[in-house]
Amino acid sequence: MKSTTKRCAVGLSMMLLSAIAQVGAGCSKPTGAPSDDNPSAGHLTGVARDQAGNPLQGVRVLVDHSVFYNSNVSTFTDAAGRYRVKVPQGSWYAFAQQDVEYNGKKYRLDLHPENPAGFGGEGGVRNFTWRLSGTKPEPLSGNYGGLVTIDNFPGVYLQETEIDFVLTPVGLLIDGSQGEVMRVKTEDGHTIKDIPMGRYQLTATFGGKPVLFRPWNSEGAFVANYRLDFEPQIAAQCDNCMKLEYYWEN
Repeated sequence: MKSTTKRCAVGLSMMLLSAIAQVGAGCSKPTGAPSDDNPSAGHLTGVARDQAGNPLQGVRVLVDHSVFYNSNVSTFTDAAGRYRVKVPQGSWYAFAQQDVEYNGKKYRLDLHPENPAGFGGEGGVRNFTWRLSGTKPEPLSGNYGGLVTIDNFPGVYLQETEIDFVLTPVGLLIDGSQGEVMRVKTEDGHTIKDIPMGRYQLTATFGGKPVLFRPWNSEGAFVANYRLDFEPQIAAQCDNCMKLEYYWEN
């Protein structure tokens, strides 16, 4: 009789342990949920810096859905350049933009992501750097530098790829750094791409003679020494760019 009672007690204890284990399994946290040993899970964190490594405050970090239009969350970097934002379940990309006032104009600039890959609701780390030139990674497009578009005055036709352009910085560039003189030719005959944002003195020659410039579609005078300031936006045309018209006499 004692043996039977003992076996029953052991069996009951095993059943209780099994039930407790099942309850514990049912209460476990779902995949991607924050845990005590990883409080950043489910969040995107990182830091924004300039090219010298200095933190950037007030940069807007946008977590944008990879499929649904205008479905996003955003935050801003603090004085240390850091940010932290809760990431909903889904498929996301992270972007960073900053507004910079320069020579009386306000520009909106994309920052370069250290890791441009997408992520899910588990979150991750995405750091950003302010670059003045270079190609933007997908899903962005274009360049970090400014764009200059060149068009001809009616009746004046040159082989634009043979025009020699010289861009001489006037003052510091938009990030406060010292610029360098650029000697370039157009790759496609119509655009000069990826110019570090700043103010420049533009000169050019063709066949040893000066090429003259004025703003595109304007009535201003053509000049041999043109002060180039990028426009934050030319409506329905481009951002951080300038459109010019040239004249040349043989």
